[in-house]
Amino acid sequence: MKDLKMLGKARVEQKGDINILHLYGTPYQMGYQHGCLLANEITLMIQHTLLATAAYVAAQTGTDNDTAMQMLWKGQQAAYPFLPPECLEEMKGIHDGAIAAGASVTLEDILLWNTNYDQWCIYAHPHYWPGGRDEGTERGFVPHPHAGGCSSFCAWDEWAGGDGKLIFGKNEDNFNMPDQLENRFLIVASPDGGYAHTFMTYPGMIGLDGGFNDQGFEMMTQLNSMQYESMEGCGIGIFTRLLLTHASTVDDAIAIFNAHPRCAGIAYHVADAKAKKAAVVETSSKHVCVRYPMPGIKALWQSNHSNCYPGWQGYSGYNMVADQVLVNEIKDISTIETWQTSLKDPYNFYVQAPSRFERYEQLIHQYYGQITVDNAITMLSDCYDPYSNNTRPKQLPSWTNNVLCTICAMYPDFSYVAKAPVGPFKAHVANMWSMIAYPETGDFWLAVNGFPAQYGGYEHFNLKDMLSE
Repeated sequence: MKDLKMLGKARVEQKGDINILHLYGTPYQMGYQHGCLLANEITLMIQHTLLATAAYVAAQTGTDNDTAMQMLWKGQQAAYPFLPPECLEEMKGIHDGAIAAGASVTLEDILLWNTNYDQWCIYAHPHYWPGGRDEGTERGFVPHPHAGGCSSFCAWDEWAGGDGKLIFGKNEDNFNMPDQLENRFLIVASPDGGYAHTFMTYPGMIGLDGGFNDQGFEMMTQLNSMQYESMEGCGIGIFTRLLLTHASTVDDAIAIFNAHPRCAGIAYHVADAKAKKAAVVETSSKHVCVRYPMPGIKALWQSNHSNCYPGWQGYSGYNMVADQVLVNEIKDISTIETWQTSLKDPYNFYVQAPSRFERYEQLIHQYYGQITVDNAITMLSDCYDPYSNNTRPKQLPSWTNNVLCTICAMYPDFSYVAKAPVGPFKAHVANMWSMIAYPETGDFWLAVNGFPAQYGGYEHFNLKDMLSE
């Protein structure tokens, strides 16, 4: 039976075509509300989409669906001891709320579903499988090249538009697995003992790709595959919620990354809109490296390959690029010049769309002083490949993982066969959602209806207004 007192003001609503879930209270209460209000959608994710993830992992590893599902469960068990208590409490609440609303799911199902994208990132490795936290091993099986995806930028002061407030934009790209396109949800969370915030996710997941909070702090994620990865740590959903709930500055964010073990290689773009400070934090199971804007440059951008190479754009510290050589088949990183040349190899099918990084730099300079919302939409919808000097037609997929891989992503379909009731299906990478925001004022524009989402248009919201409703 549903606990109406526990539900409180929590609710699901639609504004335009966007699904919005409002949550309040302790981690357990927010989880209960989430589970109770989205019980049917959570059941779909567990009974359909998780089977599709297993089919993806089977294809990536040359195994069958049963073996792949066992691998996923093993990954969940490895991650479990590292769950922060507040996140575990929220997942327990999701389970209890879903059960109260009549769903048939276990707590273990919810725990597994919340490792879904961390495991997707780990199994996206083309050639190199990280067997543990300290040493990678050859996989012995070459799967289809996976597609790169996700990118972000921010700008402020005279580099931005209007009055110079910090603006950020983000594209989240991934596969359109069964039942996911129609179940993209915007969460507006008002936690006890933390900052109110908003982010995008899927039913049953406590977090996924980042967002921003009422302190003017934003964080976003990009896949950034590394040699050293493991499920023995926290992933993107966990860090999304930890940072949005507890961080108001870039230093807060860096401290949180250093305080928790990490699993898959991810680059986190973080920014403090009030202080107008930003950084990209590149993480693996072994390292946390921080790249700041170049001197005199009041903008920062990131795509899916490491840029933490000493001497490159002002960075100093550990060479994270070295940890991508085996993963992405980069030929030569002995100098900055040879590394950049290697990234542009059109026959490298594994490097993760590095042309996007160069294209952001071009666009940020092109729109210097005029990075308004309209121009930010143009940037996030851009289909020009600076490596080949071609524009990708809107409905034409990229040819390879390094030809016509544009900021507005679209890749060819792959065929998979999942266990019943899903069965055979096709899926490809494109933009799941795109967001532009002024974190300090709470204004944001969200595209979440098309696939790529940019094609469905952007809708305006204000986080502070949504919190006061």
